[in-house]
Amino acid sequence: MTLDHKTLGVRAAAICSLVFVVGCSGPEPSPPSLAKAEEGFVTYTENREMCDDRTATRNAYFGDLHIHTAYSYDARPRGTETTPADAYRFAKGEPLPVPPYAADGTPFAIQQLTRPLDFAAVTDHSEFFGEMTLCFDPESPAYDVKSCQLFRQENGEGLLPFFRIVSSPDPKRMADVCGEDGAACFEASISLWQSTQDMAEAAYDRTSSCEFTSFVGYEHTGTPNANNYHRNVIFRNDKVPERAISYIETPTDQELWAQLTEQCFDGVEGCDVLAIPHNSNISSGAMFPSYVAGFESTESAAEMAKLRNAMEPIMEVFQHKGNSECFNGLPDILGAPDELCEQEQVRTVGRVAETFGSKTTIRFCEEGEIGTRGFSRFGCISKNDFFRSVLLTGLQDEAVIGVNSYKFGVIASTDAHTSLAGATDEHSYQGHLVPEGDFDARMTERQGGVFGLNSNAGGLAGVWAVENSRDAIFESLRRREVFGTTGTRIKPRLFGGWDFAKNACVMADKAAHGYAKGTPMGGDISDGPSGTSPQLFVSAIQDPDAAQLQELQVIKGWVDDGGQSHYKVFDAAGHENHEGETDLETGAWSGTGSASLCTVFEDPEFNPAEPAYYYLRAVEVPTLRWSWAQCVALPADERPAACDNDAPKTVQEMAWTSPIWYLPSK
Repeated sequence: MTLDHKTLGVRAAAICSLVFVVGCSGPEPSPPSLAKAEEGFVTYTENREMCDDRTATRNAYFGDLHIHTAYSYDARPRGTETTPADAYRFAKGEPLPVPPYAADGTPFAIQQLTRPLDFAAVTDHSEFFGEMTLCFDPESPAYDVKSCQLFRQENGEGLLPFFRIVSSPDPKRMADVCGEDGAACFEASISLWQSTQDMAEAAYDRTSSCEFTSFVGYEHTGTPNANNYHRNVIFRNDKVPERAISYIETPTDQELWAQLTEQCFDGVEGCDVLAIPHNSNISSGAMFPSYVAGFESTESAAEMAKLRNAMEPIMEVFQHKGNSECFNGLPDILGAPDELCEQEQVRTVGRVAETFGSKTTIRFCEEGEIGTRGFSRFGCISKNDFFRSVLLTGLQDEAVIGVNSYKFGVIASTDAHTSLAGATDEHSYQGHLVPEGDFDARMTERQGGVFGLNSNAGGLAGVWAVENSRDAIFESLRRREVFGTTGTRIKPRLFGGWDFAKNACVMADKAAHGYAKGTPMGGDISDGPSGTSPQLFVSAIQDPDAAQLQELQVIKGWVDDGGQSHYKVFDAAGHENHEGETDLETGAWSGTGSASLCTVFEDPEFNPAEPAYYYLRAVEVPTLRWSWAQCVALPADERPAACDNDAPKTVQEMAWTSPIWYLPSK
């Protein structure tokens, strides 16, 4: 179903009115007062007990909103046997077997988190829920058809026809399984979707202890022309549509938003939802095109940008398949190289990639170009593939259409396809795909995809929320008071304003001062007193089970009066922690680090006429990357040849906050 721009514009306005989304037309809501927070500041949409541990100034909670189980079409045929219920048990701290399995059913290994997660959402691919149901049920009339036999081949060897469907801009279901009209699979999809809901409900702690929050969700898995176009769809509560809306029914983002509006907002009383794009780093410009050039009028572009902001307030900045924060050298953007942009970057300009016997040299996309095969690391690299630069595109669009088209907050997650929610430890990492369970396979670089040596252990989603409940966390996601990490549990915090106290960092309740005097991450600040510059009240606390912090950096992006986009990285705190080196045999850092860092940073290059954004990056001192840490854990004479590779031996774990936007008065 495709809706015209006028209809979608009307629905955008309705969504903005319904869910009070920051970034929609009209004045944005001001930060909540502490009085309101103390009165509750959570609008409950479900029956549950109020949490014992709740605070007006909000707690940091860590979770994973991107997890796959045997309900995913690309996981079960490769050997994953665990269910959403297993994934939630693992997230809550219970042990879980790791595939592959021996002939007698013995698992490859057992994994267990040292610290449980606070929240999680299993997001299995919705596209083949019906085919999974029919092809793996011996009593199904489709069980013996050719496509089902291929589907059940060991090690996922029969998955190519399914990959072709989700890579088509005009996807069609397999007629031998689903019937000519696809109705059999469409109907059969209800089974796994209902089971997904039931298992999320069973895992959810509705008592006042609030030990664990589960969300109903799924992944919308479009890969048109082999470019990543994936989104995780997360529901606020247990009020959800009858079926998970897949890429096959809605092959564009606009069609997905329209159907979520029709089937959730309009179709189910109490239903609320948002979508989280991920891996824009391998989308070759397909995920986030400019809104200025893509619509027939300024009005239609503005209405669609409002709808996008309402439906997708955050993006996934980091996960198993790489870093989507930034990329050095992007065309038409001015800014000095940033060495941290290279970390866990899975694509390289100038790399010669071979595909189907032909060779391609990876290059930057031309202005407005959408490449092909970005998912396989072959396509061109667009400036809109990365968080830092697509935020600049949003500011440039706003100058033309009056709406910031990409007003993103950020989280991170794992994308684990083995049910191992939140398993991000570099030392115990055993891969997030079943083939990576083998050490040599995990240590081998693969040319045509992001797995093996060029993948990583994934990240975590962080939220600042009043309490650990569905409503409180969902509201944090909606207002973008969220952050992402590369896997450790750093707690970064960002407030923007004009009059923070000089001694803010030594106050007993720094957060209370931040809320009283400023705007938290995800919000806006407007003109301040004449002659002043914006102040960023930034802080971070280290993960007590990880390395100390090295520095806090404020990243600024802005657009000048000529439309030229810029960024700059400011070192805000921790200057004293840069001298030192990492012992490659022990992982020990020889320099200094900090358990916490805090400062009030004032923009030294502020121009009140230029719209800008600011976000915080908190960085740990260097530690061993998983690929080297697991090698040095072995005696030197027992290290396999795969340990001799070109992967970096160290990484710097980090966390990113959602931005704060400065908006000049008009």
